This record gives sequence, C-alpha cells and structure tokens, in this order.
Amino acid sequence: MYKNSLLASSVRFALISGAVATTVITAPAAFAAEEEATVERISVTGSRIKRTDMEGANPVQIITREDLVQAGVTNIGDILQEIPAVAGAATNTAINNGGSGAVRVSLRGLGSARTLVLINGRRMVNSGTGANASADLSTIPVSVIKRVEVLKDGASAIYGSDAIAGVVNIITRDDFEGFEANASYDGSTENWDGEVKSIDVTMGFNTDKGNVVVSAYYTQQTEQMSGDRDWSAFEYDLNPETGELDKGGSSAPPWGRYNGIDGPGGCGSLTHGAGSGPGQSDPTDFTNPTGYECWDWDKDTYNYAPANYHLTPQERYGIYASGSYEFTDTVRFFTELSFNRRTSKTKLAPLPLAPLAFFGWTDAPYSADNYYNQQFGPKDKDGNTVEIADWRRRMVETGGRDSTFRVDTLRAVFGLDGEFDNGWGYELSYVYGANDSGTAAQGGVNFEKVNNAVGASFMDSEGNVVCGTSDNPIEGCVSLNTFGVPGTDTQVSQAMLDYITFEAHDFGSNEQTVLSASVFGDIVDLPAGTMGMVFGAEHRTEKGADLPDALIALGITSGSSREKTQGEYTVDELYTEVNVPLLSGVTGAESLEIDGALRYSDYDTFGDTTNYKLGLRWMPFDGLMFRSTVSTAFRAPSTSELFAGNSDNSPSVVDKCATNPSSFCIADGVPVNGFEPIGDQLSSTKGGNSSLTPEEADTLTIGVVYSPDFIEGLSFTVDYWDIDLTNAISTIGEQLILDKCADEGLYCDKITRYDSGILEGNSSDIDDRNINVGSIHSQGYDFNARYAMDTQIGTLSFALDSTYYQTYDITQADGSVIENAGWFRRNSGDGNFPEWKTNLNIKLASDDWSASWKIRYIGEVLEPFDANADGETDLNDFSDSRTIDSQVIHDARFTYYFDNVSTTIGVSNIFDQDPPYAATGFNDNTDPRTYETTGRHLYLGVGVAF
Repeated sequence: MYKNSLLASSVRFALISGAVATTVITAPAAFAAEEEATVERISVTGSRIKRTDMEGANPVQIITREDLVQAGVTNIGDILQEIPAVAGAATNTAINNGGSGAVRVSLRGLGSARTLVLINGRRMVNSGTGANASADLSTIPVSVIKRVEVLKDGASAIYGSDAIAGVVNIITRDDFEGFEANASYDGSTENWDGEVKSIDVTMGFNTDKGNVVVSAYYTQQTEQMSGDRDWSAFEYDLNPETGELDKGGSSAPPWGRYNGIDGPGGCGSLTHGAGSGPGQSDPTDFTNPTGYECWDWDKDTYNYAPANYHLTPQERYGIYASGSYEFTDTVRFFTELSFNRRTSKTKLAPLPLAPLAFFGWTDAPYSADNYYNQQFGPKDKDGNTVEIADWRRRMVETGGRDSTFRVDTLRAVFGLDGEFDNGWGYELSYVYGANDSGTAAQGGVNFEKVNNAVGASFMDSEGNVVCGTSDNPIEGCVSLNTFGVPGTDTQVSQAMLDYITFEAHDFGSNEQTVLSASVFGDIVDLPAGTMGMVFGAEHRTEKGADLPDALIALGITSGSSREKTQGEYTVDELYTEVNVPLLSGVTGAESLEIDGALRYSDYDTFGDTTNYKLGLRWMPFDGLMFRSTVSTAFRAPSTSELFAGNSDNSPSVVDKCATNPSSFCIADGVPVNGFEPIGDQLSSTKGGNSSLTPEEADTLTIGVVYSPDFIEGLSFTVDYWDIDLTNAISTIGEQLILDKCADEGLYCDKITRYDSGILEGNSSDIDDRNINVGSIHSQGYDFNARYAMDTQIGTLSFALDSTYYQTYDITQADGSVIENAGWFRRNSGDGNFPEWKTNLNIKLASDDWSASWKIRYIGEVLEPFDANADGETDLNDFSDSRTIDSQVIHDARFTYYFDNVSTTIGVSNIFDQDPPYAATGFNDNTDPRTYETTGRHLYLGVGVAF
C-alpha cells in the first residue's frame, strides 16, 4: 500500500527531471480507511521488472507527444538528431551523396549500429537498402507515438546486442480512444523549397475487454537544390595562405580535358576552355569552342555543385494498427501491425566520364583511329592525332545521376500476457519484421561499351560513323564524340548516350524473427520492500541481403562495384534480472536499492557471450537521488559486416608517396621521383569478414537528481558517463594504410599500385575490408534543468538540456590515438563532436493556447587543415587545424485550441542562420549530419480530435 502523495511526487519528480521511463499508470483500485491507495506496478525502460516507482538507476530522457506535436516533426528521427546526447555522423535526408533518404540516430556519437531501437520494448527490424545494421526511424509514423524514451546507458544485459550507447524506445498510443486528424505544411521562406506536407488520421476504440487503434498517414518532402543557396552553390576551397574561400571545381568539365599530349606550346593538358574563372557551370560559354588551349586550373574547372540535391525529396505513407483482447482475467492477447513505404530520390551532378583518372579503368583510351578524335580531337605539336589515355568529359547531356529508392517495411507482433494464480506475470510474444527495397540508378556508363565507343571507328560510304574497322565493324556500337559543345548540334547525341549508359536495378532486404518468453514477479518480502525478479528466454534470427545489378557486380561500370551480400545468423538467449530494496524510510535512506541483470547469448556465428549490469539507486531524503550503473555490453557483427561482398569506395585521401617518396614507398613500386596524383579521391575495396567477433564495452554512469522542496517546480540532474569499447568492428582506414606504408612500411601489402604508364605509382586499390581493430573511449556529462511556475496568464516553464563531450578517443590499428571530442573528422574519425551541445526550451501555456521558444546551440569544433601550408596535416596538432564556427538556431511555435480543433503556427530557424563552413565537409561545404542547413522555414499545422 502506498500513499497517493508518493505516486504524485514520483510522477512529478520524473517528469520534471526529464528522466521518466516507459510507464503505464492506472487509477487506484481501492482505498483504505486512512485514504491510502493501491498503486499498480509499472514497467520502467531499462528494466523488465515492474515497480511502484518511476525513477530508476538508469539515466532516461523522455520526448512527449506534446513535444512532437509542437515541433511539427513528421519524422521522429529529426527531433532525435537534435538532442544533445546525439553526435557523430548519423544520416538524414540532407545527405545526397551517400544517402538514400533514411534517418538514423547515433547516441554518444558511437554510430547508429550501436544504438538499439525498440517499439514498445521490442526490437525493430533493421531497414534500408538491404543488409542494414540499424533501423530507419522514418519507417515509424509520428501519429501513433505516445512518447519516446531515450536510455543513455549500456543495456545489453537487458536487451541484448547493439545497446552499447543506449536505447531508443518508442511507445505507441495503444490506449488511444476517439478520432484524430492532422494536416501540416512546412516550407522554406527563401524559395518555398524543401516543403514538407503531411496528413494523418487515427482512430481508437476501447471496450471492457480490449482496444483497437488504427492510424494511416501520408508525407511528402520536396527537394532543395545546392545551387539555390549561396553557401552551397560552389565547391569552396579554403586557401591556407590568404584565408579566403576560392571557388573550386572538377577537372572533368563539359568542355573536356585531355592529358598526356605533347601539345603546342609544351602543353601536356588541353581543353576547349570555359575561360570565365573557376567553377564555371555553363558549358556553352566558351572562349575557344573549336580549338584547344592549355588547361588552366584558375579558369577551366567545372562547378558541379548546382546540379546536386541538398535536401533530398521523398514520399512516405503507411498504416499502423494495434489491438488487445482479454480472454479471461489472466490471459490477454495483443498485437501490433504496421506497413510503411518510402520512395526517396538522390541526384548527383552528371557523370565525370574519366575512365582512367576517376575510375582506374585502363581499357578505354581514346583511340587515335577513332573518327571523332581524328576530326575534332586535340593534336600534338606536330598536328597529329594521338591516343589519349587520360581523357575527361562531364556528361551534362545525361541530366545528372538520378537514383530512386523504394523501401517497404512490414512489422507484426503477436503475443499473450497475463498472470498466474500465484501473482506472477508472464508474456509470450512473436515479432516478425521484414524490409524490402529496390533501387533504380540512372546516368552511369558501361565501360566495356565506352571502350568500344572510343575505340577505332570510321565513316562508311553512307556517311555513318561505325565502330571498329571496315574489316571488322562492331555491330550495335555507336561511336562516341566528346569533343563537341553541349547545348549545340555537336553535343553528345542521344544515340551515343543510349549505347554507353545503363540503368542499374539493385534489390535488398532485411528480415527478423523474435520468439520471446518471460515470467516476472515477487520473490520475497524484505523489510525495505519486495524483491522482484524476471526470467526470460529469446530466440532471434536476422537475415540480410544486398543484390546489386549484374553489371555493377561485374565491376564494369562507373557505379561503385560490389558483389552480392547475403547471409543470416541466429541467437538463443537466457536472461534474468533482480531488484533488491535494501533500506526504506530510515534516516539517511528514504530509499536504497540495487538492480542486477545477467544475459547469456549464444550465436551460431562467433559463439557465446555473457553480459551483466549492476545499478544503485539511493534517495537519502525526498527530492535528492543518487544513481549509478556498472555494466558490460556487446554488439554482434551484423549481416553486412559478416557477409558483405567486396565493394568499391572512393575516399578523399592523400598519398604521401606522391612527393619525396620514402624508401618504403619505392619498395612498394613508387618511382624514385614520385608521381602526379590522380586526384584527391582514390579507389578502395570494402567487404565483409565471416570471422568477426563481437564488440565489447564496459560502461559506468554516475548521476544525481535534485528537486528542492523549497523551490516548487525546480529540478536538476547531472549524469556522467564513461564507455570503453574494445574489439571494434571497423576497418584500418584508407588514410592510415597510406600513411603507415609511407612512414613505416606497414600495410603496404594492402595497396595495389599502377606499375607502368602515366599513372605509375598511383594507388589503383586499397584493401580496407572489415576486421576487429582498435577501440573507442567516450566520456562526458549530461546536464538537465527544469523549472515551472504559475503566472497570471499561464504556466511558464524552462527546460535546459546540455551535453559536454569530454573525451572521444579512437585507438587505431597501430595504437595511435585520434582525439574526436571538440573535432569534426570526416575521414579519420567518427564525425562531428562539439564539446558542448545545448537545447533551451521556454514555454508559456494556458488552457486555450501555448507558446514556445527553443534555442539550439551546437558548439564550435576544430577540423584537420593544413593551416601551415606545408603539405602535411597532423591529426592531433592544433596548429594544423581550423575552427568551424558554432551554430545557434531559434525556433518558435504558437498553438491555439478551439474546442476540438488545434492550430499551430511556427517558424524554424527564425534568423535564417546558414550552416558554418567546413573545409573538410563532403556535402555542400558543411556537415549536414550536424548543422541546420535548410534555412528559415514556416510551419502551419491543424488538428481535429473527437
């Protein structure tokens, strides 16, 4: 028996502190003479034991439905990526090159694969384009979410693999009753691009025996082009000598570049020339459209940026249903069913057709016997047509490289729960999740056909240009002319494009089945309370497949070639938990309890692992609580990490062997005088490894929660975390392989170099497939403050959430350490880690309306940069770095309630702040995984509820 005041205090305490857990509270069942009430026990996120207190030893943050509605989000991932505890490099819809429209979350910056996503405490299937390692949060409709619990602690002893950084537990509105419909619009105030239109309908029915909830939704997002914002309209390169931003561009322009020719005036590189300065976009603006001139980096590069999406368009729709039915007082059936379809697009600039320089394809030189080369190609100093090994032409006639992703996600849950006669409870459940995808990619070329098209050709007696020779013509081939002017009659013809281009069709899938059973109840009554325990077992199967287009798999195209990925694994698990109350209601210990958990996992891939968790919760008096957890966690290798076929990658790296090669470089096949680098992007090979073992982590959290009774409505929390992750599933890294080969002769066997020709010495491939290597050490502090007070016009509340990243160190394969805290490292680290990230929300609310003002602060970071212009960058040297500015974003919302109708108007990024410039930013000169990039947006939402 517990007093009502205790429950009210517990609820208020948890809500104010921002450390609420997944809870279900029912009204008191009975009242005693002294006005005490029986309180039903509740389940708390981070534990399967039901208890009477909402606040446990685990640090948990809640995002309420009210937060979601006022923010106007149509994708739960968007709001999760804004919380300070999220950092690193999780993907979102502002990732065009390398993205697919998926939205993922990375707690503590440890990566989305180390953040477990649950729905109502049960696993969600990994989703995406196939054989994925984490869940796509865009597959979860916001309309059915009651709240989101973010457990910022390791939890493998509770939930199994992947819960190293923490857990995102999405609680649905399974008790909703009535009818609700919402419609919203969100668009940029600059060009009214990046629009998001959404509509959803939810209905719920309750009876004495059960309930049914059904919800359907549709969301559409339009694109934002990179060329429509000043900060992304060009590739900007920071000049270390002047500190100015120079307009960069591609060396494969629409006006062509032809290297290795002993041309007039000693030119080794010839072009038609755009002649209007760096970053020229218009291929019809030529100074020398019929002749050739020497290549000039200051005026002849091509600005590819405007042709790219920044914010990628997508369409999402789906349906969700849940229900339950009580057969008897001790047996209840429950189910959840959902289907989601996402269709999203990416758009890259037209293909830079440079078979040798950009793709390492040596079999497609422009033949001296090619008709178009003879007629229109560049000549040597003697006026002769020559074979051109390194030729480059931007294929603007294709309109760009367009990819369309269709991703379907299905999830079904069936289960029984109830109580035995002795008061113990039970739950049996079956979870099935499946994800199916198809990708259509246009704008790429088949290099075998390119080889034919730029090979020998001749004009026949009827005036047709024919591939091959008169004695041996190539049937079906169309000879290629890259020497014309785009936008004119001499441009690459449609027939030429039709011959060399192709549309790739990839397919992928993920599948998950989980059978679980658990029993829970009271073991013994102790002087301080009841000891509770849980026993459970699970059987889980994970399958994944990525089936590339046949031409992609053959490695004969401009697309990143990869082989088939297909595989599965199973795991059987046993677990137990215990909660032991030690003291209660005594001096110095209003409450003192410990939690324990143990989980044994047996995989058919690597074997078994056992993980534990210990928690301590101490309340010396009402309003003050200390908490701490010590645990181990693990992450099993995913299907893609185990079974991925080899795939091509194009990292931006620097090969030290190019200039002043060391003896190690020379021994590896580099010419004594070095070589001219192909460019800043080299080719590497990624791939799976069936011998991988699980990642392991040791986690410590220590926290204090204080809610002084002399200031009503005020609370503070401070939580410290320390995570040591070892045996990381990763790769050595292309840059480290190159550096160690040049400096110490290590890893040279992983580099394949050209051994002849104009590319001699350049790397043609770097073997960077998965291994267990290195470690990560992460530690920092979460700060939280809440205050609420009543005023004459309403309740005024303040909510502050802040995270300080003290340490994020990556130990590499060679034992060297890369510091990430306070840095943005796109190539050599795990992404963006501002030391400080803070959210402040100010809200004034009455019965009829509410107004809020939110401030998001993302602190400044350093990025590696050759500030000394000495040709080298020391990753941990502050003198070899530059500062990326902080970003402060202001959002405002106002909601008014008219009986059953609510209307919300809001402005996001009120002061239209641009993202800060990042010299190492791969996407649009910044880091869209971290910063707000879509500018000022206007939001309007209308809701109806009965």
